[in-house]
Amino acid sequence: MAKQKGRQLLIKNGDGAETEVFSTMCGLQSKTVTLNNNNFDVTTSKCTAPDGQLWQELMTGMRSFAVAGNGIFEGGASLTRFLAVAFGSAESDTGDAIGNFDVIVPGLGSFKGAFHVDNVEFGGEQEGAATYSFSLASTGYVTFTAVT
Repeated sequence: MAKQKGRQLLIKNGDGAETEVFSTMCGLQSKTVTLNNNNFDVTTSKCTAPDGQLWQELMTGMRSFAVAGNGIFEGGASLTRFLAVAFGSAESDTGDAIGNFDVIVPGLGSFKGAFHVDNVEFGGEQEGAATYSFSLASTGYVTFTAVT
């Protein structure tokens, strides 16, 4: 696979409409996507050799998908919708800080699903732009569509 530009990794949030439209969250300078596969131990001794060497056996437990970003706070419709979800005030929201997001990893594909807004942080230096950062956690199955 050819090298990809980091700025082409996009985080988009849905508008909450019945036919949802996703808009890119602008101003982000750093983005991280993490897929977690929790495991659990199912190691047992062999019935035919109970005193023999044990090798750990694992099975996959819960899976989760996390997204984080930070950058320059630019405002706009996409960020307005994001903040409405984060504050639990979106019109179609249940108040649970959950919204639909689409994360596009260049050269790989798109991950789409419902995410909980775990945190949002704003910052600013005396000389410099206002910044924001956030983290999201999947709240259910995340679909993956590969680049074709």
